Amino acid sequence: MSSYKFSDVFPVIKRIVDFIRQIIVGDPQPIFVITATLLAEGHVLITGPIGSGKTTLARSVAKAIGGTFSRVQMSNETLPSDLLGFIVYTREGIANIVKGPIFANVVLLDDINNAPPRTLSALLQAMQEGKVSLDGNVLELPKPHLIIATMNTTEAELGFMPELSIVFLDRFMSNVQTMYVSKDEEKQVIKNSYMIENMLTMSKLAPPVSLNELLMAISAVREVYVDDAITDYLLNLVYEIRRDNRVMVPISTRGVISLYRLSQAYALINGRSYVVPDDIKAMAYPALSHRIIIKPEFRDVIRPADVIRDTITRIPVPR
Repeated sequence: MSSYKFSDVFPVIKRIVDFIRQIIVGDPQPIFVITATLLAEGHVLITGPIGSGKTTLARSVAKAIGGTFSRVQMSNETLPSDLLGFIVYTREGIANIVKGPIFANVVLLDDINNAPPRTLSALLQAMQEGKVSLDGNVLELPKPHLIIATMNTTEAELGFMPELSIVFLDRFMSNVQTMYVSKDEEKQVIKNSYMIENMLTMSKLAPPVSLNELLMAISAVREVYVDDAITDYLLNLVYEIRRDNRVMVPISTRGVISLYRLSQAYALINGRSYVVPDDIKAMAYPALSHRIIIKPEFRDVIRPADVIRDTITRIPVPR
């Protein structure tokens, strides 16, 4: 490993998670998944019904790491320049680059499935390479860089919004699914709503970690040990899903890499420097669910999570 130790990294990650948990109540798994995605240098798609905390979750992550934050409400009129920026030329022919909101450390794209295809295509280079091309100028995006896209499943299911293409979905390392909380938890949200809003909007509130500490934790993910038996277990799960006759499109290699890296990050979140089978099982759902396309004849009775759960039940765990 580098000049730091894993024992230096664990407290940093714990402070991020603890801060977000002050704001987000209910099941902590979405917090773990989005934190793992941040540490694994991926991007996350948050799906859920109206008013289930998707935007609040995204804002809390940005506040936790103390980096720059931008938010774009996507619509059918959102242009690529609205995200990436543009170049203005002076009379003398000098090019002035005006950077768009994509250049923040955390970028929230609300209602991503409402954006036109041309705008979504412009995001692909940023998501895959960490770079943006503006009129022939290649600009590096800041590090860390996390795109958080939200998708309102209520309107999508009712047919009011288009669905995202398979190619674009595959660029997201993980899919976090939010749901409405229980009655007691919702009561807690109501009573703490002013406090939550203050935590998200107060500019003087110091973040629990610095960007340098976060970059140290991100570097540590690459050093998390994955035994060959664990890697084989991961591949066995994926290959079994690819053979499932209910699945229409095979999981991509990008999906396999996403599961591998998320499992490394999830191990760190759980205070370990090595991956165990339970890390693979836990991260299989966020890493693969948005990549599994069910055949039309099974869609009324089967969901991607069912396919993953069935596969985990069938595949032997390494000893």
